[in-house]
Amino acid sequence: MDRKFLFRLAIKNLMSHRLRSVLTLAGIIIGISSVVFLISFGSGIQKLVTEQITSGDAFQLIDVGTGNSQIVKLNSEMIKKLSQVSAVAAVETITNLGAKAKNGDNTMDTALFASSGKYLDWSGKKIRWGKNLGDNNMEIIVNTSYLAFITKDSPQSTLGKKVAFDVIIPKELAKSGESETKANQEFEIKGIIKDDSSPTVYINTEAVGGFELQSFSQAKVRISDRSKVDNIRTSIEGFGLKTQYVGDTVTQVEQVFSIFKIVLGSFGFIAFLVALLGMFNTLTISLLERVKEVALLKILGMKRKDIRELFMAEAITIGIVGGAIGIVWGVILGLIANGILNFFALRAGGDPVSVFYYPFSLILTVALIAVLVGFITGIYPAKRAAKVDALNVLRYE
Repeated sequence: MDRKFLFRLAIKNLMSHRLRSVLTLAGIIIGISSVVFLISFGSGIQKLVTEQITSGDAFQLIDVGTGNSQIVKLNSEMIKKLSQVSAVAAVETITNLGAKAKNGDNTMDTALFASSGKYLDWSGKKIRWGKNLGDNNMEIIVNTSYLAFITKDSPQSTLGKKVAFDVIIPKELAKSGESETKANQEFEIKGIIKDDSSPTVYINTEAVGGFELQSFSQAKVRISDRSKVDNIRTSIEGFGLKTQYVGDTVTQVEQVFSIFKIVLGSFGFIAFLVALLGMFNTLTISLLERVKEVALLKILGMKRKDIRELFMAEAITIGIVGGAIGIVWGVILGLIANGILNFFALRAGGDPVSVFYYPFSLILTVALIAVLVGFITGIYPAKRAAKVDALNVLRYE
């Protein structure tokens, strides 16, 4: 029998019991939309965390440090060795210092890092106002938390402002072996990072050239060939240094969020399971109510195969329609929730983010599951309908 005719007949049968069909569809829609909403939320959070970790050119970078070693030093000689490792394109350093920021008679403890514009770029530090560090040794980058100490004016108005610090050199970095303080060091604000966590200042590495530092705190190694990252790490660790690569962290994050998404998906699957049982119940009751109709169709010449395909068509139609509407509703609910979260984030002075993420694989998988569930749910009623004995039904009816 013509498949198009079967589907038209299936839709007509579903529409003849409109309320029951709508309630069954509602159950499927709620189940599917719950799965899409919850898993897309988990995917969105994973994407946000991963993007934060892999900001900039993170997969092209290896972080290098001395760990807890008191023997190995990350000094100029060691930096030269790192730059000579095969497939290493460049090396940039950062030195963790301390400082007391001054504003008139007021002082404040401030984190101070001697670095370079490239290092900040590689670290994913975004200059919101002004420019990055250049060749001028007396220019600095500050964050908005530090600006709150020196002024209440807009960040843009502080660009070019002269500020003073007492720079504190930790004893482990000083050649003298004792902690030193370089008083009243004056710098000019060149750029500002939007960060309200803790007061932070970045100065050019060349600016501390006269402070007689014996080593750097950390380095970032930029690689030219990502496929050789394991060999490069092995070579670097052969110098007695410790390495960290973002790929290791991303793998751990993906493992954690895989479990997180399974937990979220389980809650949605419970609603989906309830909808599945409702769909099975609807199809079974529909069969019991239509025994005479099935018998009449058989007498009129419809084969058992056609009867079976008719009931399968009804089940698959419910699965397709419910799945499609459920996916759309899941996406709409995610957009609404994301809009609400961004509204409060913007009011609090934050940046808008996308908390929900809908990978094509998720949408395709959910759509296939909806069709598969319709198929599986229809198997029993379809087989039972195909076995109806038309003569016995007409004899007793």
